[in-house]
Amino acid sequence: MQDKLQEYAELGLGSRLKRLSEFVMKEIQVVYTSCHIDFDPYLFPIFKIIIDQGHTTTTDIQEKLHYTQPAITQALKKLMDKELVEYKIDTSDKRKKLFQLTKKGNETHQIMIPLWKIIDEQVKWLTEGTATSLIRHLTHLEDQLRKKSLSERILEKYQISSL
Repeated sequence: MQDKLQEYAELGLGSRLKRLSEFVMKEIQVVYTSCHIDFDPYLFPIFKIIIDQGHTTTTDIQEKLHYTQPAITQALKKLMDKELVEYKIDTSDKRKKLFQLTKKGNETHQIMIPLWKIIDEQVKWLTEGTATSLIRHLTHLEDQLRKKSLSERILEKYQISSL
């Protein structure tokens, strides 16, 4: 089957990156669902910032991720709705909210650590290559994902490591 975006080469770069991003997010959601983890992969960057910082403000998140304030606020709301994150008012500046993991957030993080390791390994394997251009590399990556989906690759390794 012909892939017109591949045929468009550099002209289709933005569309190919968007398609690939959506595909990867969908695949990671399959992994989380298969492992009975109630988590949205789109929330990962903010969740990980909070993990790494211990507690943080929306301004800190914005500076580290270069996301818009509304996007951060929306993601934090989703994390709070899932009871993974909570906030406390900063004692030194009552205007600031300090976001941190809840008990459930910490438990979820611990469950995800071995899975994130496998996700990282599989994405590294898929993205390492000898292509001489980004377009050729994207074609290689897309071809590999057509042969075996990212979720299959991750779940195979996760099941092996869980034995």
